[in-house]
Amino acid sequence: MRYYTHIAVAAGSALLLHQYELLPFSNEIGVAAVSGLMLGAVLPDIDETKSWIGRRSRGLAFWVKLLFGHRGMTHSGIVLALLIYLVFTLDQPFFAALCFGAASHILADLFSRGGIPLFYPVEKKRTSIPVYKTGSFLEHLIFLGILFYIMALLFV
Repeated sequence: MRYYTHIAVAAGSALLLHQYELLPFSNEIGVAAVSGLMLGAVLPDIDETKSWIGRRSRGLAFWVKLLFGHRGMTHSGIVLALLIYLVFTLDQPFFAALCFGAASHILADLFSRGGIPLFYPVEKKRTSIPVYKTGSFLEHLIFLGILFYIMALLFV
């Protein structure tokens, strides 16, 4: 999934859950929470030197990719579980939203053809519920659909 679609998925998911007050930072949506959400939405791709965040990481992406590979530890089920736990235990809106954004990134990649290593480091085999291929027309439709959903919530 492209970085802008990951950001849209995180924002759309947060807005959907915000309507039902299911997020601990629902009452404190401000610059800190939005910034954390957007950064978290792209953060798992720090393991890819050519990703949006990888190109801006001043070499950190190279080392993360060398150690874990792309869609390795940063996209694993154990990290996903930890992030979900942190969303509901952290009191600071920036960090709770950052964790939510990163969790939404990993879940969105689960639905890509590439999948995620759900049981990493025990098993490196990727699990996928293949709905879209990264960069495909369907991904663009998903992005536009979420964008329209966000605009409808915010402006209607």
